[in-house]
Amino acid sequence: MSKTYPIPQHILQDLAVVENELNKAVSAADGVLAEASTATLKAGGKRLRPALVLMSGMVGSYDLKAFLPAAVASELIHMASLIHDDILDDAATRRGFPTVYSLWGERTAVAAGDFLFATAFKILARSEMRSVEIMVKAALDLTLGEFDQMVTAHVIEQSFDDYLRKAKRKTAALFTACCQTGAYLSGAPAAEIDALSRYGENLGVAFQIYDDVLDVAGGAETGKALGVDVRDGTVTVPVLYALEHFGRDSRFAELVATHNPSDEEVREAIVLIGQSDAISRTKETARSYVDEAIRALGELSNDEAVAVFTGIGEFVVDRYH
Repeated sequence: MSKTYPIPQHILQDLAVVENELNKAVSAADGVLAEASTATLKAGGKRLRPALVLMSGMVGSYDLKAFLPAAVASELIHMASLIHDDILDDAATRRGFPTVYSLWGERTAVAAGDFLFATAFKILARSEMRSVEIMVKAALDLTLGEFDQMVTAHVIEQSFDDYLRKAKRKTAALFTACCQTGAYLSGAPAAEIDALSRYGENLGVAFQIYDDVLDVAGGAETGKALGVDVRDGTVTVPVLYALEHFGRDSRFAELVATHNPSDEEVREAIVLIGQSDAISRTKETARSYVDEAIRALGELSNDEAVAVFTGIGEFVVDRYH
């Protein structure tokens, strides 16, 4: 069963305010654009990114009004990226719900993603310029990471460093930005802002690596179809470790390099990954990044924040166990 991350009651109450603002934002569009954007919001998600903004604010002077634009914008940026991801992945479902792409087609999905990105920065303009700069950089990194992943699809001659560069951009950058922004807006000392930035980056990498596991070994409770990354030729950490296990002249390597693989070939690749040590090694790697994230918390002076962020780190690698 899917687990939830630990979060203080006062942050839960403020996340309800964030949720209300998100509903206002997506319903501001007209017609089918409002329907498509609202459908993405209603499909759920754990709102981890806005939670990171708010919880990072705990290390200084907590002020929901100051944090709200960044918290709302972070989720809108994430939602926009999911819609665009689904187009690239030709995905019919996400979290067990039909995607915008499958319901309304590519053109509407592109427009909905663009609308959410634009709305995010319209809302963020109410915040301090430094928080705008941080979120703009994260959105740019996210885009570059997605593009890099697309152009390196089915390329088996990749290293872990190649993977890490993409993961830091496409996933960890927004985690980092959320932590950095919340801490900055709270007036936290520079050392604590830097510590939470390092926490966010390592947490984001761990989150992406564990998502890689769910693509090849997830259950029905994840709401994700198995083998999407395998079909797309995305060289994830389990794929990298399986390539090390079988070799780059193996049947497995041939499957990874195959464009438009059949359902049978995707299943074969997943079976081979399961026959190697790739999944256990990938979980260990994700764990190492969580441990690194938690070590960064040693710089924080707020014990409650340390406990909460430590719990979130545990959640990332334990959410479907």
